Amino acid sequence: MSSVTVLDKHPYDILISLRLRSLTGSETKVKETYYLQQLEEELIIALGCTEPVAVAYAAALARKEAGYDDIETIVVSASVNIFKNAMGVKIPGTEEMGVAMAAALGAVAGDPDRSLQVLENLQVKDVEAARSLIAAEKVMLEVSGSDPVLYIKVSVHTKSGSGSSVIAYKHDLVLELTRDDKLVYKNDMQLSQDLEDSLVEDDIANIWEFAQTVDLEKLDKVREALELNMKIADAGLKDGYGIEVGPSIREQISRMSLSDYCASRTAAAADARMAGASYPVMGNSGSGNQGLTATVSVAAAAEYLNSSRETLLRAVTLSHLLAIHVKKAFGRLSPLCGAVPASIGAAGGIVMLMGGGLEEVIAAAQNMFGTLTGMICDGAKAGCALKVSICIYAAVQAAAVAMQGNSIKMTDGMIGSDVEQSMINMKHISKEGMADMDSTLLRIMMSKNQKKDQ
Repeated sequence: MSSVTVLDKHPYDILISLRLRSLTGSETKVKETYYLQQLEEELIIALGCTEPVAVAYAAALARKEAGYDDIETIVVSASVNIFKNAMGVKIPGTEEMGVAMAAALGAVAGDPDRSLQVLENLQVKDVEAARSLIAAEKVMLEVSGSDPVLYIKVSVHTKSGSGSSVIAYKHDLVLELTRDDKLVYKNDMQLSQDLEDSLVEDDIANIWEFAQTVDLEKLDKVREALELNMKIADAGLKDGYGIEVGPSIREQISRMSLSDYCASRTAAAADARMAGASYPVMGNSGSGNQGLTATVSVAAAAEYLNSSRETLLRAVTLSHLLAIHVKKAFGRLSPLCGAVPASIGAAGGIVMLMGGGLEEVIAAAQNMFGTLTGMICDGAKAGCALKVSICIYAAVQAAAVAMQGNSIKMTDGMIGSDVEQSMINMKHISKEGMADMDSTLLRIMMSKNQKKDQ
């Protein structure tokens, strides 16, 4: 039996704020290294919605440890948010949905070496095999209790052995692997309790400075995001996915405004992704739709405004980094819709395209906080494209108002004295004010499924 592999350090294990302090060199160089690291770690390619894909990834890892003999059982224990976000979204390359199907597909045909592109090479026979496992009641599900908000454990038993995997905190962060009940891999995490809210410890001024000054040759991750995410946006407009939010906006509006154009392009990408289109996307902070929102909206605005390639790259960089920054207030998985922090980033990117500066970016962010505070996440599904479109309409409005020198003041509602305080207020709303929201939503969603089965 292999000895246990223990990792005493992992890129995700060290809090970003600590990592920043450990860097040496000039202040400008430190900041540049920091933000390039953020782009590298938080812009991750995934094929399909990240929650069911993460389940499939965990199942593929467990099956590898169990061996490839006939599967007897698959047991999935996952957090509420995983179930919520996997219930109503199609798995790429199939017409299937749900945690059970994701786990079965991952165990049957997933490539554990492909991380969040684990289901890249699915065949029709694999879908049939997964359906057979579910029909034979060999896939069992349970909602985990006091585990992290993002938690997945999959155990696979075959005729010749067993294996399990645990993924937590991030969709691609493997914490442990077992083979025949013996630990073979362990990520010995330090500071794990802080991981969920450790996306960025920073301020908006530093992000603006980086986006304005970084050498464009260092933005390969942003270029890749543009290439991947615009491709699925084009497919969404052309091929009629989901409830066709993007095409509907385009077809019904004869003379498209900037907001119409951006909303149509971005919603089309979400249409395709939620419908299980087999296009990889560059996600942001663990979410493909967030990556699409932060990328496609700004690229569409650049098309509409005839912006230069350099301005586009800097604006998309700003959008992604702002989205990452704001996401810490929401949590990686949250009762609040992830399109909101991504569209706050988009608003900042659109401001840059409009010729605005830091003051206008801050104003646009405050306008967004005051507009979309209460948009809840009721799971990944076709309707997410409508939420994305609403967020983009709001982002363009927020940017336009900011460019006129106006923003929502701290006297209004949950708006703080600055963006950072608004983020703290949003964190209180998400963590305290909506503490039971996810469980409530999951009960509602599961009750609908139970009624259908009766």
